[in-house]
Amino acid sequence: MPPGVTCRDEAGRLWDLLRMPRCQIRSGSGARMTFQLRVRNDNRRPKLVTLCAQCDPLDIDDPAAAISIMLPGED
Repeated sequence: MPPGVTCRDEAGRLWDLLRMPRCQIRSGSGARMTFQLRVRNDNRRPKLVTLCAQCDPLDIDDPAAAISIMLPGED
């Protein structure tokens, strides 16, 4: 969290960041999905931010599922 931002904390931001893709995942929208949330980086009105979540194997040696959260256009 940027210093001086009121009414927000890291735990709340993390909750939002994980909760929104969870709702999309439960709807069965595929391995890659786009979701939006409001983010406050200053004491003005929160901005609507678009992010992507993708579920892939952790790596070639470990097929366990891993979810990556990124900006649109990132891989």
